[in-house]
Amino acid sequence: MTYKKYNNDSYNLYTIKTDKFKTCQMEIVFYRKLNKEKITIENVLSDILVHSSLKYPKRKYVVEHLEDLYNANFYSTTSRVGNIRTINFIYNFIDPIYADKSYLKDVISFPFEMLFNPNIKNDEFDERSLKIIKSRVYADIKSIKENPTRYALKKSLYLTSKDMPSSYELVGNIKDLNKINSSNLFSFYNELFEEYYCDIYLIGNLDMDKVNIMIKNLFKNDIIKTEQLNPYYYLKNNNNKTIEYSEKDNLNQSTLVCIYNLDNLSSFEQNYVFYIFNTIYGSGSLTNKLSKNLREDNSLCYNVSSLYQKYDNLLIVYTGIDAKNKRKALNLIKKSLKEMINSKFNEDDVDNAIKYNINILKSSLDNQDSIIDNYFFNIISNSPLINERVEVIDSVTKKDISNLAKKIKLKTIFFLEANNEGN
Repeated sequence: MTYKKYNNDSYNLYTIKTDKFKTCQMEIVFYRKLNKEKITIENVLSDILVHSSLKYPKRKYVVEHLEDLYNANFYSTTSRVGNIRTINFIYNFIDPIYADKSYLKDVISFPFEMLFNPNIKNDEFDERSLKIIKSRVYADIKSIKENPTRYALKKSLYLTSKDMPSSYELVGNIKDLNKINSSNLFSFYNELFEEYYCDIYLIGNLDMDKVNIMIKNLFKNDIIKTEQLNPYYYLKNNNNKTIEYSEKDNLNQSTLVCIYNLDNLSSFEQNYVFYIFNTIYGSGSLTNKLSKNLREDNSLCYNVSSLYQKYDNLLIVYTGIDAKNKRKALNLIKKSLKEMINSKFNEDDVDNAIKYNINILKSSLDNQDSIIDNYFFNIISNSPLINERVEVIDSVTKKDISNLAKKIKLKTIFFLEANNEGN
């Protein structure tokens, strides 16, 4: 794979040239510092811009044209990386060598047609399209409470620090959704190009110099932004006391969540050691410490997991249990971490964890999404590229892991207790 950056006035194009795939993928990424008040309207705008346009005013026309482009696929996602909010427009299409001569021009033009000529008349978005999108977003928001684990995770993060980005509900909220209309959505559409940064990522076996010139002619925005954004943020912990909350709901099973702060990790620990630690501690297989202590030895749960949130400097442990087993499960979670601090794991555990992570990294080279994601994180946070990670992760030692474990501090315990257990 050959990586290349094209510096353009109001966006940068990052390319990965490879003949490994028969398809190509483009991601047009808009991003800026996360603003809680804008989350809902960001979701609505990202959806409506892939739903229709002036040239394709109904969804069926968009679908028909994508079929004409050999079943190309164009969709949007929104996400959060630390304190950065991203709006991604993702486009998959076949390698032009399998199509006719006009295909390259037609296929590259399409996403920019959708983004720069949306379904707007008289400074207002199409009402019919907006109604469809708002109904979809409304259903997403209402579904949050239907997933107890998701609700417990989000509530525990909110209780840890309600002002931090990790606590925000990224599907938005009904109050903000009700405020959105075709007029203020148009105003926000203009804000997208005025205030957000934009990077474009492209992978495939293409003449990237040629495609760069084509995109230059299609990208209709000349606002230049130069400020650098850092996705990391650090949770302010004014005291070392662990806080504990509980809540009851009409559920069949209780959920226990523990939130840990990660204090002053080095870049080596963030990018390499923590992945090996977490594989041994609570992620990657049923032989990890959490699974062994809670599931295998004590039959307290069906599943227990630990989640590393790198850009939030957090570790999250969560499990579904019976309410009567709360204290025992919590003690075993603490015991598992103490064993990591005291190096109560062997060299085989380290070797197996390293091999497991190397296999994941190598397999990600077979996936265009993973390659682009890795390139994106390399650009915004200097995260190492996949090949570098494969080379360096093998150097992680048992001592590195136990030293890292000492930097993990329990901040919040949240217990979502079920009222219907045994019913």
